[in-house]
Amino acid sequence: MVFRAFACGSLAVLSSCGGARTYEQSYSRDRDNWSFRDRYPAADRLFNAFDYGHAILSETLVRHPTDAARRLEGPVYRQLTCGVLRHPPRVPLEERAVGPMYGTAFPEAVATFEWAHMLHRQIYDVIATEAFSTDERDDRVAAALRYYRTRPDLALSAAPKSMSLMEGQPYSLAFRHTAPKFNGLIWSYHWLQMALYDALLGAPDPPTRQEVVARDVERFMRMTTEAGKYAPTVMPMSAAVAPVFTERYPEAAAIFDNLHSLHDVVSDILASPRVPSGEKRAAILTALARYRDATAFTTTREEWLSMSRDMGGVDTTSVGASSADCR
Repeated sequence: MVFRAFACGSLAVLSSCGGARTYEQSYSRDRDNWSFRDRYPAADRLFNAFDYGHAILSETLVRHPTDAARRLEGPVYRQLTCGVLRHPPRVPLEERAVGPMYGTAFPEAVATFEWAHMLHRQIYDVIATEAFSTDERDDRVAAALRYYRTRPDLALSAAPKSMSLMEGQPYSLAFRHTAPKFNGLIWSYHWLQMALYDALLGAPDPPTRQEVVARDVERFMRMTTEAGKYAPTVMPMSAAVAPVFTERYPEAAAIFDNLHSLHDVVSDILASPRVPSGEKRAAILTALARYRDATAFTTTREEWLSMSRDMGGVDTTSVGASSADCR
C-alpha cells in the first residue's frame, strides 16, 4: 500500500490545511490492476479527461464566482469538448494541480471524490479481466468494496439517499440553472461511467466487449456535440443506465449514485449565491458528512430502484451522428 501526502504541498503523510487532516491512499494492489487501461485505453483516457473536467469546473466556480457561468458555458466548455475530450491525457491528472484554489479550500471534497473514483477504476479492472470466473469476479468486487470502506473518513455510504438531499436544500439546483450546458456535460460523464459496466458484463467474449465499449464511447462523444443537444437532461442513475451491474452489485451501484449526486451538490454550493463565500466550506463539509452517514437522508432500496428507473434513464436512441462544431 502506497501513501502519498497532499494538500498545501506538504510532504508529510498527515498534512494540515485550514484545519483539514487527511492523506491519500493508493489502489489496493492486485493482479488485475490496470486491466481496464490495458484493454480499453481510449475509454480509460476519457476518465482522465473527466477528472480534469471536474477539477476545472470546481476551480472556475471558486476562482471566478461572479462570472463562472459565462466561462463554463463558453470557453471552458469548448476547451473540454473540442480539446481535452478529443485528445484526453494518457495518465491520470493531479486534480489539485488543475484546481489549486479549490483543492486548498476544500481538500476533504477532493479526497472524497478521488477515493470514490479509485473504486470506480478498481471495479472496472475486475470486470475487464476475462480470466475471472463469475464467482471470482464477485469476490473481487466485494474485496474492492471492503477496501473502500477502510477509509470511513472518505467512503460514501451504500445506503441510497433521498432526492431531498440533492434537490431539497437551500442551494439545490443552483448550478444546473446557471450553467445547464456544462451540467449536461457532467451528466454525460456519469452516464458513460455507468454504461460501461453493463457493456462489459453483457458481452459474451473479448471481441464483443471491444465493440460495445467503443459503441458507448462513441455515444458519449456524440453527447458532447451540437452544444450538448444530446446530453442527458436528468441525472443518470445506476438502475436505469446499468441494470445488470445494479442487480449484481447493488452496494457499488448505490455508492456511485451517491457519488454522482454529491458532485451535483458540491457544484450547487459553490455556485449558489444563497451560500455566502465564508460559509461554503462548512456547507460542503456538512454535505460530505451526510453522504457518508448511513442514517441521514436515506430511502429504501425499493424506492431507490423505482426512482432510478422512472427518472434516471438516458435515451441514447435520440443521439444523432457526430457533428463537427469545433471549427
